[in-house]
Amino acid sequence: NRNVDLHTFPQCIWDLYRNRVVPMWTTGEPYPHPISHAWVDENDRMDVWTPINGCEWPMPIPKDANLDLIRIEMLNRGLEYVWLDVLCLRQKGGPREDLHAEEWKLDVPIIGSIYCWHKVYCYLSGLGQPLHVTEDYFDSDRCWFNCAWMLQEIGFDGYEICRVTPDGPLDGKADKDNNYDTEVLTTFHQKLQGLKRSWLQTFDMLEEMWHWVSTNPVDKIAGMAILLSSDTIPAYYESQSLEYAWTAFMNTIGIHTRGDLFFFYPEPGNASAKW
Repeated sequence: NRNVDLHTFPQCIWDLYRNRVVPMWTTGEPYPHPISHAWVDENDRMDVWTPINGCEWPMPIPKDANLDLIRIEMLNRGLEYVWLDVLCLRQKGGPREDLHAEEWKLDVPIIGSIYCWHKVYCYLSGLGQPLHVTEDYFDSDRCWFNCAWMLQEIGFDGYEICRVTPDGPLDGKADKDNNYDTEVLTTFHQKLQGLKRSWLQTFDMLEEMWHWVSTNPVDKIAGMAILLSSDTIPAYYESQSLEYAWTAFMNTIGIHTRGDLFFFYPEPGNASAKW
């Protein structure tokens, strides 16, 4: 029954110099630099315990991912403080699993605001993984371009793709019609060119989110709050019903978004109040 202030800072960030997860308030920084990554299939990842977060919870990362290499890559870009979900957002498991649901009520709704203001560093093939685009790249629900959470992980300051390899997907040359060697590579570059953070109109946002995939249905609703400039954001409850999540969302959206839905939606609702 709680709402979260739109401008709440994340609780923890990764201090690259000290190689520790530290409270955000100790850094004096307004926002950290965010890392975005595709989630690989469960069979291709492992749970890793690390002193970086005080062994508070196991981190689900790709089996051949290396946090030391990721840290070096970010340091080489001149960064000091970054936010990485598996490291800074409590994951399932660990000695204080009882805190997981309670912390997510606050921490999950503000994810979109973390990605707003700085360049986003993207691992499009999985955390720490070299970029590769196969013929079935877009078929997986875990593809970065298909995942509903990623819609809010596009910053106003643009993005930078990490682990780019020589002669990889980014080195392909387009022909005069802006097509590449394969259809999947052409689609990949088209999607890259379309990546930008913008405050979409209400129904554009709803249509856009319709095409993205989430493992938990309420994640789509949670992901829209920041994009539609809600005054506050509903607390996140992973197991709540879609009806409850949508009602909480409607109670926090701004008057312009509410007006769009009230006056322009083409069909009446099926609840107690109708226009």
